[in-house]
Amino acid sequence: MKVFLLLCAALIALGGATLRYTQWDTYLWHHWNINRQVTPADALDLSRYRVDIEAVALEGVDDDLSALAFNDERNTLFGLVNGQPDLLEISLDGKLLRRVRIEGVRDMEGMAHIGGDRYVIAEERHQRLRIIELPDGVQTLDVSNSPRLTIAIDDSDNLSFEGLSWNASEQKLLLVRERDPLRVLVVEGFVNGDGDLLQVDITEKARLQEEDLFVSDLSAVEVDNLSGNLLLLSDESQMVVEYAPGGKAISLLGLRRGFHGLQRSVPQAEGMALDNERRLYIVSEPNLFYRFSPVEP
Repeated sequence: MKVFLLLCAALIALGGATLRYTQWDTYLWHHWNINRQVTPADALDLSRYRVDIEAVALEGVDDDLSALAFNDERNTLFGLVNGQPDLLEISLDGKLLRRVRIEGVRDMEGMAHIGGDRYVIAEERHQRLRIIELPDGVQTLDVSNSPRLTIAIDDSDNLSFEGLSWNASEQKLLLVRERDPLRVLVVEGFVNGDGDLLQVDITEKARLQEEDLFVSDLSAVEVDNLSGNLLLLSDESQMVVEYAPGGKAISLLGLRRGFHGLQRSVPQAEGMALDNERRLYIVSEPNLFYRFSPVEP
């Protein structure tokens, strides 16, 4: 595989300005370039990850599976179905445990677990965040009066907020805009681990601007609590990129057939989460569940 990557990268380089790059050319080039570097000891190092649960269809979910968050207190995952809209609790091996109908919200595209029964969800079209409480035993939850924050920094359309993650150590939300332009935003003060509303501060992620991302869209964001590194998922570019806190790309996970043990390409990756064992979970429309685990060399 490494020889194959080197040959592809060499062909891309020889093509020079006359070659029209595809998304996969971009992946191969950056994969080769990043693999020449020394990976930090505390990094995830996505190159060593292999799929161990592939394309499991969630029972009772037909379409519009979007977003994923890990709840370390319950040791389960939570996902969203934006067409219904429904909130799902999912086991770590891809079994549907609970389904809750969400009322008073439209076009849910991002989700983060804050602590206890508290979550934040992102509404794409309205560019809005909501804090919700999700107790056990409910089948329907009305969130129309829940605390909310509108972040109207770009034209409102269907290319807005796509992914959301909670950085517990720094008490910050990370939010990504899909494209036009790509954005990685940091939201401080909207909520903390205790659920208190504070003075809100919204900034664009320093040292991680659009020209540094080398992907065509952003579908999800996740923070690795051990290293502080950032994971960004791109559906169109079919890859996950790991970035050091300073903004340098340090590893890649390709989501095409033949890479990392995949028998088939991931069709439309929309959500991503890490668990306490640093296993990586991805959900893909229409209703597919994947798990990637680190394999020691």
